[in-house]
Amino acid sequence: MTASLTTRPGLGRALAAVRGAEIGLLRAVALDIVAVGETDALRMLGPEVIDLMRGATGPTTVELQAHSTADGGATTFLGRAGRGVAVSAHLSVVAGERQEPLRATIRLVGTHGSVLVDLLRPLLDVRTVAGRTEVPFGPVGEGTPAHEASDSLSAIAESARSGRTTTITW
Repeated sequence: MTASLTTRPGLGRALAAVRGAEIGLLRAVALDIVAVGETDALRMLGPEVIDLMRGATGPTTVELQAHSTADGGATTFLGRAGRGVAVSAHLSVVAGERQEPLRATIRLVGTHGSVLVDLLRPLLDVRTVAGRTEVPFGPVGEGTPAHEASDSLSAIAESARSGRTTTITW
C-alpha cells in the first residue's frame, strides 16, 4: 500500500480517547479494510491490521478464529484479547495494479461510548453518554515493527486453513 494506515489522521486522537477513558473501558475493536492490489488479503493487509489492533489493545494475548476465501482475497477473524476485549477484522482485496486502500475504518467501543475513525478521510466520530462529538485529529503514535507481526499473521493464516482456534500475541 501507499502509506501506512497507522499514520493517517484521526487514529492518534481515537487511541487517546481509549487511553484517556473518554469512552470508558475498552470492550471491542472492529476493523474493516478493502484495498486494490494482490489477491492475498492477509499478506497485503495483515501487518496493518496487527499494528492497528495492537495500537488499540496494547500488547496482549488474543484467542481467535480466522476464515479466508479459497483464493485468499478475503480474510476475517474474530477473537478475544486480554481483559475481555473483543477483536474482529475483515480484510479484502479487489484485483488491480494500484495497491491502495479503498475503505479503512476502525471502531473502538467502550463501556460508555465509541469512536469511529475513517482512516482515509478526515472523520472522527466520538459518541459518549454526554452526546456525539466530531473531534479534531491528534498526532499518531509509534507503529509495530513489521517483523513483530509475522508470527501473528502466520497463526491467523493457519487458523483460516485448519478451521481451529488459535492464540497469538501482538
